[in-house]
Amino acid sequence: MKRLVVLLIVCTLVVACGADTRLFKQARLATSKGNLTQAISLYSRLIKQDPKNFAAYVNRGILWEQLPVKDTKERFANRLKAEQDYLKAIELNPNSAETYNNLGALYLDMNRNLDAAYNLSTALSLDPKYFTARMNRAIVYHRMGRVSDALSDFDKAAALRPKDPTLLLNRALSYYEMGQYESAVSDLSLLLFFKPDDARAYLERAKAFIKMGYPANAYADLEEAVTLKPSYALAYYYMGDLLFRKGEKDQALGMLVRSKELASQYVPTYELMGDMLAVEDPVAATSNYMVARKLDPANARRYEAKIRLMRSEEGRERVLANRFFPR
Repeated sequence: MKRLVVLLIVCTLVVACGADTRLFKQARLATSKGNLTQAISLYSRLIKQDPKNFAAYVNRGILWEQLPVKDTKERFANRLKAEQDYLKAIELNPNSAETYNNLGALYLDMNRNLDAAYNLSTALSLDPKYFTARMNRAIVYHRMGRVSDALSDFDKAAALRPKDPTLLLNRALSYYEMGQYESAVSDLSLLLFFKPDDARAYLERAKAFIKMGYPANAYADLEEAVTLKPSYALAYYYMGDLLFRKGEKDQALGMLVRSKELASQYVPTYELMGDMLAVEDPVAATSNYMVARKLDPANARRYEAKIRLMRSEEGRERVLANRFFPR
């Protein structure tokens, strides 16, 4: 239900070699104004006039990825168009590290990890100091379970840009997933030193503090997160969990209500509220589990099991204990 790390789909727009044509200038202007459909149309006209215009293929590929879509089917179709544009650009200019990075990032977004790793490695073979490609490959390696390779790429990227916020966040999230919480906190603290208004960094550091057994530090970070971003539903979710563990039940439920208001489709909030209410209000708990089951049918059995446990006092106490007082 969540991504492991922040996906760094950083694609590089390309400028035409030599003097820009009128259509190329118009397409770039439309892009800068956010008129992506118009820019795609202009690049298409340019390609029709000049089928070997490498830069037009690259830039149109990027725009296909960025174009707003109404559903997953349309997104998939646009990604295929972007792929074809990048492949054509590589055919025209096989020595462009930027194009291999763009294609690798596209495959990363499509969860085609082997294809992503191949193209990002090609980009790095052409330009070993290509920061963006190094970051993207680190993410791919992490997804593939190649932890040491991922950290190696993160460290090499850090040598190029030690203060880069996206690097620090991604590496921290990787450390977190590996259970190296102190290292995650270190990177996030450094990120906050350079970027003190980053609500996401406060949230992620709070999660690491929770794992390390420092709930007070975690709660303080979550308060900072919602101060910076009052609509941060996930921060309210974690605040509710921490408050309930402190015995502040009413305040905890209030936080979860707020989380629901801000993100009504976020399944863990309903399950957490159900677990909180299991003993005192099994009817309300059941209602929350039923919403979770509807929103997350892939895990319906888990919610159905909890619904059945609401039928007995022993079952209700088991749900509460398993969530908040595990052995």
